[in-house]
Amino acid sequence: MAENLPYAGHLTRSIIDTTGGDLLCVLRVGGASMECADDSVINNRHERLNRAVMSLANPRITTWQHIVKTEESQYPDGHFPPGYARELNDRYRAKIGGLRLMANYLYLTVVLRPYRTRAEGLFAKLVAGHSREFHAKVREQHVAELEDIVRKLVASLGYYDAAPLQVHERDGVLFSEAASFLQFLVTGRWTPVPLAPVPLRYLIGGVRPIFGNEIVEVRNPGGTHFCAILGIHSYPQVTTPMFLEELLSLPFELVVTQSFEFKTRDAAMRGMTLARNRMESAGDAATSQIDEIAEAKDDVASRRSVAGAHHYSVLVKAPTLDELRDNIADIDAVLTDAGIKPAREDLASESAYWAQMPGNFMFRPRLSPINSRNLCGFIPLHNFPIGRRKGNHWGDALSMLLTNGGTPFYFNLHGSDPRAANGGNKKDVGNAMLIGPTGAGKTAKVAFTLMMLQKFGVTSVLFSTDRDTEIAVRRLRGKVYRLCLNEPTGLAPFALDPAEAVNVRHLRTLVRRLLARPVVTDTGAEVDTKPLTVQDEKRLDGAIDSVLRIPRESRRLGRVLDFLPKGDLYERLARWCYARELGREDGPLAWVFDNLAGSIADELGSAATTAFDTTAYLDDPELRTPINMHLLHLTTRLVDGRRFALFVSEFWKPLGDRHYAAYFKKALKTVRKLDGLVVLDTQSPSDAVTLPIARTLIEQCPTLILFPNDKADKREYVEYIGCSEREYDLVKKDMPEGQGYFLLKQGKHSIVCRLPLDGMEDDMAVLSARSTNLALMDRLIAQYGEDPDAWVPHFNRERVKHASNPRASDLGIVPADSTSIRSAT
Repeated sequence: MAENLPYAGHLTRSIIDTTGGDLLCVLRVGGASMECADDSVINNRHERLNRAVMSLANPRITTWQHIVKTEESQYPDGHFPPGYARELNDRYRAKIGGLRLMANYLYLTVVLRPYRTRAEGLFAKLVAGHSREFHAKVREQHVAELEDIVRKLVASLGYYDAAPLQVHERDGVLFSEAASFLQFLVTGRWTPVPLAPVPLRYLIGGVRPIFGNEIVEVRNPGGTHFCAILGIHSYPQVTTPMFLEELLSLPFELVVTQSFEFKTRDAAMRGMTLARNRMESAGDAATSQIDEIAEAKDDVASRRSVAGAHHYSVLVKAPTLDELRDNIADIDAVLTDAGIKPAREDLASESAYWAQMPGNFMFRPRLSPINSRNLCGFIPLHNFPIGRRKGNHWGDALSMLLTNGGTPFYFNLHGSDPRAANGGNKKDVGNAMLIGPTGAGKTAKVAFTLMMLQKFGVTSVLFSTDRDTEIAVRRLRGKVYRLCLNEPTGLAPFALDPAEAVNVRHLRTLVRRLLARPVVTDTGAEVDTKPLTVQDEKRLDGAIDSVLRIPRESRRLGRVLDFLPKGDLYERLARWCYARELGREDGPLAWVFDNLAGSIADELGSAATTAFDTTAYLDDPELRTPINMHLLHLTTRLVDGRRFALFVSEFWKPLGDRHYAAYFKKALKTVRKLDGLVVLDTQSPSDAVTLPIARTLIEQCPTLILFPNDKADKREYVEYIGCSEREYDLVKKDMPEGQGYFLLKQGKHSIVCRLPLDGMEDDMAVLSARSTNLALMDRLIAQYGEDPDAWVPHFNRERVKHASNPRASDLGIVPADSTSIRSAT
């Protein structure tokens, strides 16, 4: 096998020399997401890529490009604590494991031929004689030349995440990433290749392909697979950036190989002139082809493109001959639909097989002249993003999702740079915003994310509505608080430790908020205040300080009245306090904050997951702002460097209040600074963009998840949150509803993903809490207690038992009323 491989060894960590004196560098290319891009964007990328290719134009340079489609079944690792989250992950992992997923890996190899012909090389050696020093100096110049070419190419391909494959060290042994790639091209298996003091070609292989008539059999220690190779018999009339995209979605393994050897302008012009003259002298009636040659000649002459010699092959793989025949038929159909007339390699199959190896010039079959624009149609560097499985901000990927291309996507809330060797860093922002109508799958995605975060040891707090995540939180043995109207909430602001200055500042801000004169705007989202006088400020701060000197067990909001003179200030605060005098009625809002120490403040943080159901007061600005301010203050006390996540459902309602928005904006920075993240969800983009801190939210949420919405407003999606026309169409009409699909925008990538929870009905009953399931849970908890081990078996059994007749009356269920029930578990 070594005689068919030209590789001598590494000259640098990324550059390999060949036995013929050529130098090459292999680049891994992440690729650009094309599924959600507008046509104008795709065409613009095509032009930019053409310019990048033209920048390489040099008859001493040849490029090899590969698309490697291979099975990808690696599921993200992570240690879950015992309990429901681990069980869910195991079931989801088993479901994903039952699917055959493929991943596309793109590679671009630049080969520098120091001498264009063998005669030039022999002449150079003759001139140099036997001077090793001279040879070494010339070699250094060639290495520097290729390094400069690669550096500029990587810069021009910045959007595509291109980076050279390197030599890296592990346990004192050097391994070559480029050699591992070359090994795969020969064997069809990914294996690490350690370097040794022998020519590189002897380190690659371990198998011997057996070439038959049209079939190649590759026997590996782990098994045998069969291959067939298709080339191009005749090229299409037109190439576009999308004409071969279907190759990326095929459900079997393959390797697309092509090379492009640049020609000088004069040589290209002579070749096209000769081709045109032959057609004209032969009386060829294909006038359109003659015109195309004239146009291509004009493009080269005008420096709009460059010309070169191109070879193309598709190696199709299968474990059996029957599967191989089916796969060949699929490839044949894709190429034919693209306007290509494919040719099955038979006698030339061995030559085509070895031509896959970069630098193997003499094996290339079916060389044809094309220009750089055509080449960019064959290699648009498109791909389905795959995300990052390891080395993210918090380690392994949060979860694995599916794409429309049948490929996996390793999802992370922190959008780590895939080019960074170590992935995440402290600059990564994990905030996310989810937008979608009721029933689109938003709640299930939020709850699933909450479950997967458990493997990171995250402390989570949820501000939920309509009890949407309550079943999920209870399954995690978390705390659930339903804050209900006219019942003591357990919130006791004055039980906070006054030794912490942040607590004192919070109390002063909160009490001032309670003294506000409620003024509701036309939108119903604003509560204004009656300004306090300087004297009022001093009296109020003095009263607060006096209460904070009282023993903790006696401190409460109502005690502030004891230190205030009767008057307007007193009366305004009295609305929030129980009566301090005989014959006086309790304030109508005393149940909110005039509580003694204990309950929520002391319990918060004792469980890894806590949920506050804010439904009861969410539409009342007078209650909503101060309650959320205090809950947020209690929550941010947990942000102390531990991994932390804050979930806010229907965030637009509380953040519509100017004062709370300012409070939240400050908390957002604190959470990010101390290794936390925030997940916001709402039903419409307009909910977000009309907020006082709209710009901050959009800028601080680099991950945007959009669910199908057949009522989506174009202006809201395109103008408000920056969707492309194509992304809007996907949200509006092209993404299936109710099947777990959503559009993920993260960094520069945009992709349609799917969370495949279909068939996992028991888990969906937990993740997407329906009113009947909530009512069933309430009844079972009342009957068996709050321990999930006690009520969950009955929950699953009764839910399945009555699935065919889901009337609540059959279950003895009375829907829970969040305005009259308060529970803490």
